[in-house]
Amino acid sequence: MSDGRASSDDVARPARLLKAVVIGLAIVLALCGMVIAGTIVYRAVNMPEPKAVNFGVSPLPLPPGCSVDYVEAEGDRLIVQVGGNDTCRRVLIADLKTGALIGQFHFPNE
Repeated sequence: MSDGRASSDDVARPARLLKAVVIGLAIVLALCGMVIAGTIVYRAVNMPEPKAVNFGVSPLPLPPGCSVDYVEAEGDRLIVQVGGNDTCRRVLIADLKTGALIGQFHFPNE
């Protein structure tokens, strides 16, 4: 006969199940954290040496009578400002890894 009250066994079973799920998820979370930490440490210790690229001599177009006013290396780009007469004014941008001319900005006199 049921009088509308829950027995202690009816309350304890879901509580035990919930406790087991929480413990299982905590274990999974701890394992994931250990895998991530281990991967970070492994990659930090086993960093490959950067490979030096030798592209030899790479010509950059410099018209006759022009001079290099300014050179700057920014990231993997070489920026060369060319000056001289009005036909020389330009900025050359080259790739430092390959030595290839990527592009140039020409500033003609209007």
